[in-house]
Amino acid sequence: MPDAVLWSKLFPMKRPANPSTVPRGGWRYTDPLTGIPHKETDLTVLLQVIRKSRIANGHTIEGEWDRVVLDAICRENERIDCRGEGEADTWVSGDALRRFVNTLIEQQGKEMVSEEEHRRRADICLTCPKIGPTSCVPPCGWLTAKLTDLLAGKRLHRAAELHKRSCTVCKCNLDSKTYYSLDALRAVDAKLGVDAGEYWSGCWMRQQ
Repeated sequence: MPDAVLWSKLFPMKRPANPSTVPRGGWRYTDPLTGIPHKETDLTVLLQVIRKSRIANGHTIEGEWDRVVLDAICRENERIDCRGEGEADTWVSGDALRRFVNTLIEQQGKEMVSEEEHRRRADICLTCPKIGPTSCVPPCGWLTAKLTDLLAGKRLHRAAELHKRSCTVCKCNLDSKTYYSLDALRAVDAKLGVDAGEYWSGCWMRQQ
């Protein structure tokens, strides 16, 4: 395992963008120093367990070793949303959300998907490397009211995690997007000039 300082000079270091969002299957890491696979639902706990395991197996804890571990976790799993160290999150503006919602409203009457399909989509979105936070500056009441109308009392899967999260490709609101039909959403993309080729390879929007 290379020293963290040397490694960071050779390659830009990465880190999970949202440590509180647990990837499907939990946080996993097989330590190349000990050969021991680790799995935890909390990223901080995972690092603590790795450190204790290394000490127990006679390995020296090098400075900033955890940066190398986080970088390896990111590089070994493309489903985890990661950022380069020092790289700011890509925020989706309130204006972009307004454009998406206004265009989606024009598609009302289009078929909405089942709760089962919504849950499947939400799970995929929350592992996507192109998910990002939203920034809605006041007044946000209009947006909240419109989203309430669009969802019409629908139950949101993993609502706390989807809240204020957006796709940085289409600049959408994930709460509403995950409930609408592909035909309606592709019509929105076409009107807003979204390049469908920019969607993540594992995105459900790429389905036929």
